[in-house]
Amino acid sequence: MTPPDTPSDKGWTMLPLPTLRDPGDAPPIPVSILVVDDDPRNLLAMQQVLADLDAEVVLARSGAEALRRVLDQDFAAILLDVHMPEMDGYETAELIRRRERSRHVPIIFLTAINKDEMHIFRGYEAGAVDYMFKPVEPTILRSKVSVFIDLQRKTLEVKRQAEQKQRLLAENLRVHTEKLQAEQALRRSEERQGLIVRSLPIVLYTAAADGVSFRYLSANAATVLGFPAERFLNDPGFWESRLHPDDRERVLAQRASGADGDAAMIEYRWQGADGGWRVLLDHAVLLRDARGMASERSGTILDVTETRELQTQLAHAQRMETVGQLTGGIAHDFNNMLMVVIGSLERLSGMVPDDEKAQRRLDMALQASLRCSDLTRRLLSFARRQQLHPEPVDLNALVRGMGEFMGRTLGSGVELVIEPADGAWPAIVDRSQAESALLNLVINARDAMEGGGRLTLRIANVPAGTSGLPELSGDSVMLCVSDTGCGMPAEVLERAFEPFFTTKDVGKGTGLGLSMIHGFIKQSGGAIRVESTVGEGTSFHLYLPRADALAANGSTAAAEGLPRGGGEVVLVVDDEEDVRGVAAFTLQELGYTVVEVSSPRQALDILDEGKAVDLLFTDIVMPGGVNGFELARAGLERRPALKVLYTTGFAHGIDGDGAAGSAILRKPYRRHELAEAVRRTLAPAAAG
Repeated sequence: MTPPDTPSDKGWTMLPLPTLRDPGDAPPIPVSILVVDDDPRNLLAMQQVLADLDAEVVLARSGAEALRRVLDQDFAAILLDVHMPEMDGYETAELIRRRERSRHVPIIFLTAINKDEMHIFRGYEAGAVDYMFKPVEPTILRSKVSVFIDLQRKTLEVKRQAEQKQRLLAENLRVHTEKLQAEQALRRSEERQGLIVRSLPIVLYTAAADGVSFRYLSANAATVLGFPAERFLNDPGFWESRLHPDDRERVLAQRASGADGDAAMIEYRWQGADGGWRVLLDHAVLLRDARGMASERSGTILDVTETRELQTQLAHAQRMETVGQLTGGIAHDFNNMLMVVIGSLERLSGMVPDDEKAQRRLDMALQASLRCSDLTRRLLSFARRQQLHPEPVDLNALVRGMGEFMGRTLGSGVELVIEPADGAWPAIVDRSQAESALLNLVINARDAMEGGGRLTLRIANVPAGTSGLPELSGDSVMLCVSDTGCGMPAEVLERAFEPFFTTKDVGKGTGLGLSMIHGFIKQSGGAIRVESTVGEGTSFHLYLPRADALAANGSTAAAEGLPRGGGEVVLVVDDEEDVRGVAAFTLQELGYTVVEVSSPRQALDILDEGKAVDLLFTDIVMPGGVNGFELARAGLERRPALKVLYTTGFAHGIDGDGAAGSAILRKPYRRHELAEAVRRTLAPAAAG
C-alpha cells in the first residue's frame, strides 16, 4: 500500500440412488477477491497483503475494467479505491449495485484523501460495508476480507449441497414416472420398489390432472404426513382443508395454472396430525395419454421443515458472527480514538479551573464522550461479544437512564412505570449485560401485550434469607419486570429458559434470549424467578448480589482524590502515538517517571539495556507479530519482579490465560481508573 507521505486514492426399474457427497470430501470452493486501484503500486501491495488468504486476488486498474471483471466473474468482496480518473469509486460502486448478480457483493472503499464525513457518508450511501483509510493495517484488512471469503464459501457450499439433493429428487421422480409407464416392469419389481419407497422420507402420489384429488399415495403417508393414505383418498377436500390460510390461495392458484404444464414445484405449510405446521416440498409432473391429453399428475411430497429451520438458524448464526467480528474491529479503533478525546478533555479541565464557562463546556464534551463509550459497550453486548466485567451498579440509575430508550422501543400503546427503591443498595454486576438483559425482557413484554398494556420496572432491596430462594445466601437487589400481557401456560413456563425454545413465529425469535439472561444471572452469582398467569401477565424477578461497602466506596474514589506515584518508572508501550501520549502525560502528572515506546521490540531493548522499570503498561493488540501478552512473558523472563498492567480497546477475542493474573484496563479509561489500576498493580512493591 502507498506510504502515508505519498497518498494515492486510486418405468420402473429402480436405479441406484445417488449418494450425497460429504462436504469434507469435496475440494475447497474457489473464491475470488477483486481489488480496484489505478496505481499499480497499490495493486501490488494489496495483492501481497491478501496473498495468505485462500482466495484468488483479481486486479483491476480502473472502474471500467472492474465492471468488466464483475460481468465475467463472481467475487466474495470488492476492495475499491475511491479516487480514480475517468470513473471514481462511487460511480463504479453504483454501477455494480445496479446489476442484479453483483448488487449484494460487499464493497470496501479504500482512500488516502477523501477522509471527511461527507465522503464517508457518500461511501456508505453507495452501498459500501466499510470505509477504510490508507495506509490500511494489513492484519485488520485480512481479517475483514476473510469474513466475506468464509461467508461466500459457506453460501456456495449450502447451494452445492442443495443442488445435490435436488438431483436426488429429480432422479426419484424420473424413476417413478418410468414405473407408471411400464406396468410389466412394475409387477416384476413391485416388492423391491415397496421396500425402497417405505425407507424414504418421501410420499409418492398420483392425482387428477388438476392436482387436487388424490388417486394414490404411498404407504408411508402416515409417517410423513401424520395421516394414513385412506384419509386423503376417501375425503377429496381433506388435503386442501389443512393448508395454511396464508398459503392456500397461492397453492391452489399454482396447481390450477400448472394444469397445462409438464412439471411443477410448490412449497407450502400444511397442518399435521399434532396440530403443528409442517413445510412440504411438492414436486409433480403431468402425464399425458396416447392422444397427448393430460390424464393425471404424478409427484412426490417431501417434509423439509427441519431443513428450512436449520437454514434459518445457519443464516442467523452467520450474520451474528459477521457482525461480531466487524464490531470488534471497529470498537478497537473507536475506543482508541475515545481514549485520546477523554484523556485530553480531563487534562484540559485541570488547566482552566477558574473559567466556569470553559469548565461547563469541557464537562459537556466529556459526558458526550463517555456516552459514546457506553454506546460501544452496548453494541458489543447486543452482538454477544462482551466479556463479563462486574462492577458496583446503581439499578435505580440504570433503569432511569434507559427509560427514554425503552419508551421509544415500547411505543405509545404501552405505559411504562418505574418504581425505584429508596436507599437501594448497589449491585455487583456487569453493567452492559444488565442493560442487555433488561432490554430483552422489555421487548418480550411488549410482544406479549399486542393490544397495549402496562409495563412496570421495580427495584427492591432483598435482605439475606428473605427471598425464599436457597441459592441466595447473602443480601441481594431485585429488579422486577412485570407486564399485563397474555401470560404463559404451565407447559411454556416450564421450558421458558430452555435454549432454542420459542413461542414466536418463525423468523421472529431464536429462543436464545431468556436462556442467555438465565446464564448471565447465574454467572453473576444471582438468581431468577418467573411468575405468570394466562390472561393476566408475567413477572420476571432478577436477583443480583449486593456490592460490598468496600467495592461501592471504591467506585467513587475518583471524586475524593487520586492515588499518586512516588517516582516509580512506568514503561508505556502502545503503537498509537496519541493514545500513548495521553497515558504518558497522565502518569507524569500522577508522579510517575514515564518511558514511552511504540513497539514490543523497543520495550525489550530498554529492558535489555538494564534501565530501571517498575511497571510495564502495555497495549495487548499491536502490529509486528508480537502482542502484549508475549511482550510481558518475555519481559518477566528478563526481570521476574517486573509488574505488568495490560490495556486494550478490544472488547472480545482476548486470551485471558495470557494475562497471567495481571489486570486488564479497558479503553477508553478515565484518569482515575488509570491511577487506581497502576497503584493496585504496584501496591505490593510499594508496601514492601
